[in-house]
Amino acid sequence: MPANEPLTVSELCDVIKGRVNGMGTVEVVGEISSYKTYPSGHHYFSVKDSETKIDCILYGFQARWIKFPIRDGLRVVLKAKVDFYGKNGKLSLVVDSMKPEGEGELRKKYLELLEKLKAEGLFDDSSKRPIPEFPKVVAFVTSEIGAVWHDFTEILKTRGWQGTAWLVPARVQGESCAGSVIAGLKQANSIPGIDLIVVGRGGGSMEDLWGFNDEALVRAVRSSPVPVISAIGHQTDFTLCDYAADKRAETPTAAAELIVSGQIKLREKIKLLGAQLAQHSPKLILQSHYQNLDLLFTRLESIAEEFLAEKRHRLSELGSELHRLSPKAHLGVTREKLKQLGKRLQSAGFESILARGYSIVRDSQGKVITSSKSVKSGLKLRLRFSDGEAGVVGE
Repeated sequence: MPANEPLTVSELCDVIKGRVNGMGTVEVVGEISSYKTYPSGHHYFSVKDSETKIDCILYGFQARWIKFPIRDGLRVVLKAKVDFYGKNGKLSLVVDSMKPEGEGELRKKYLELLEKLKAEGLFDDSSKRPIPEFPKVVAFVTSEIGAVWHDFTEILKTRGWQGTAWLVPARVQGESCAGSVIAGLKQANSIPGIDLIVVGRGGGSMEDLWGFNDEALVRAVRSSPVPVISAIGHQTDFTLCDYAADKRAETPTAAAELIVSGQIKLREKIKLLGAQLAQHSPKLILQSHYQNLDLLFTRLESIAEEFLAEKRHRLSELGSELHRLSPKAHLGVTREKLKQLGKRLQSAGFESILARGYSIVRDSQGKVITSSKSVKSGLKLRLRFSDGEAGVVGE
């Protein structure tokens, strides 16, 4: 394009977009206004100072890393990329992260005090006391407003905890938080028969939880005559009270679960022992013996039946053998043999031959004629057939 020709609006927008994108990530401090959130999980708002403002968008996948409630009037430090939308000439910030203004200074104070108290040995595990396994009287130092106390006691009730829980009201946010919780600790320690103290609240930003980093409160937690559970209601960041307490619970409800765990384990153990005892009761043992006797009787019957069947079979075999060897059996066999021999002899005798159509020829003297040459004309002959005799004259 010639240098002296004017830019079109689109060309100018492209130039601005290129320059803006070249800025990379910038940090901006300002006050949130016109804050809105949508079902998509995206957050829309503006940041402003005394003279101007700029629109911002915080996408849902980035918003999940924000650990404090976003609200109008909150001063924040943003890390964002500048975006220019050419179609309407609108400039906005796409937010990567943000934190309340002044949090960096709070973080510095937190780390300094952490190192100081750690060097004193205030957080040493060797100085921490075990949490009672079966606490019967528990005090919870927390706000009487909100759902924390209700959620805590609901867990105790639904888990069947047998004990007494006291609410010790205290302010758990703001400048008066530390002093109020210290007073609550003192009051909780004065409860007759107290076994355990819980100090806690719901989650929040570092500013919201700052009272639990107060040095006087941290020392009061550590010096409590009764063991203390810290349940500040946050999972990723620790307050100094978490380090000083005898035990840390991620949330107030987690502290309640810890309190009831001993009784739950005891009930389960009693149930198991009861089942084991029932297995060794005289009645059950007698029933077991009866069952064993029934089983042995059944097995004995089966063995006896098998034994008798085997003996019956053997007796049958011996009876057969004895019968085979008896004189009567021998006589019967001999008689059968003689009968067979008689049949064979009979079949071989002349009567059998005569029955097949043959005859015996004799002369008048009874001599058997065996050849036709011996027969002369006029010779009287006697023919023997199977059914009798007949006379003939030779020719």
